[in-house]
Amino acid sequence: MLAKKVARLVEENQLWQANDRLLLAVSTGVDSMVLMHVLETLSVPFGVVHVNHQLREASYQEALFLTEYCQQRQIPLYQTRWEQPAITGVEAAARQFRYTFFQQIMTQYGYSVLLTAHHSDDQMETILMKLVREGNFFSSSGIRLSQAFGEGMLIRPLLTTTKAEILAYSQTNGVPYFEDETNFSLDMQRNRLRHHVVPFLQAENPQVHHHFQQWSNQTIWAQEIIAEQQQQWLERLVTVDQQGYHFDLADYFNLSEAKRYFFLQALKQQLQIEEQIGFTEKQIQQAMQLFSGPAQGTVMLAKQWHIKKTYQQITIAQKVKEKITGTQFRLKIGEAYFLSEEEWIGIFPIGEEKIPEKVKLWSEYRQDLSVNFPFVTVLRKRQSGDKIALNRHLTKKIRRFFIDKKIPNEKREQAWVLTTEQEEVLGLIPYAFSYLSIAKETDKIHYVLLYRRMKETNYNL
Repeated sequence: MLAKKVARLVEENQLWQANDRLLLAVSTGVDSMVLMHVLETLSVPFGVVHVNHQLREASYQEALFLTEYCQQRQIPLYQTRWEQPAITGVEAAARQFRYTFFQQIMTQYGYSVLLTAHHSDDQMETILMKLVREGNFFSSSGIRLSQAFGEGMLIRPLLTTTKAEILAYSQTNGVPYFEDETNFSLDMQRNRLRHHVVPFLQAENPQVHHHFQQWSNQTIWAQEIIAEQQQQWLERLVTVDQQGYHFDLADYFNLSEAKRYFFLQALKQQLQIEEQIGFTEKQIQQAMQLFSGPAQGTVMLAKQWHIKKTYQQITIAQKVKEKITGTQFRLKIGEAYFLSEEEWIGIFPIGEEKIPEKVKLWSEYRQDLSVNFPFVTVLRKRQSGDKIALNRHLTKKIRRFFIDKKIPNEKREQAWVLTTEQEEVLGLIPYAFSYLSIAKETDKIHYVLLYRRMKETNYNL
């Protein structure tokens, strides 16, 4: 009965073709031993691959048993041992070693399909574990019937078969197998779900296995549809440069709330792949709140990355610390300074500008100065209460100037205030100058202030 069920599943889903070479992963547990017996019953040619993880005393007896079993039936067998088992994260490390070995054997000996004995109880356990651990739609689809694996395919012919059916088949057909005692340990979450939750669900509805498989298929299909749309959003909305990932809030809010969420999920996946930066669900929710809230703000991510809102612009980038060599300078006409590794400033008589080679390709802010410009000035960071006279009738606090011009917080911190020795503000570099310091159109220009910065910046306000 089970053999016919597997044959029908293979035919209906065209899981493999006559010219495919099949490699069966066998642990000697009841699931893989039953699948091996089914393949023999169907007269399907296959090879067997086995990994001795050396984690239990019975591992050696299992390997010897499998060797004898395959020799008697002239089934090709490929084995290896895990010589250096992990101390922590054993289950994940064992799986990684196991599947790497499977892929090596497939490549070396020309197998195109790897078969494993995952069944419908495994499907239920996997989906439940993912929902309990994460509650993430994109990782809740469970186990696929077939999927790409290396240059071939990974197929699970027992995925629609229950554990009860497998045990019944083993008993009816006298299939030998080894029982892994660790499967009964309640120290592992999977085992707790297996022994307590799954039986309860089965008692509630005998069709629950089928329902979990339907859920898995439906979420896989939904994910494929969403992924196609997400790729379109990324291509249309997001620009990427050396400074990070950028998109405009107007484009973001043109999407429905559901689409905004899945757009951010796509960005999360892109960052995970390209930058190895992870988002949590909480950080996605914080970002959505930020986008709908204040004009500026930041959500911190891992590895000094952040999501920054600056009015209508969103940037996801890694925070770079500014290296300022000083916070106050006395600047005389004819002198120049490197304010940091990325900034240079100088005040010169017209025609006597001395620009270092290093800064010639940097962005420039230039201000012509009147003949009455003071010979000695002080360059410092802004202080509370600083004001600048923008014209004869308008003097503004620098804080208000920044707000009115929508200067991002980061740029505000980078700005410099130029004053007289008596603390009268002459200019806010690189944004504005006091009207008293600027040369009038009718004046002959005597001096020029040059400020250059490595990063490209738009100073046209």
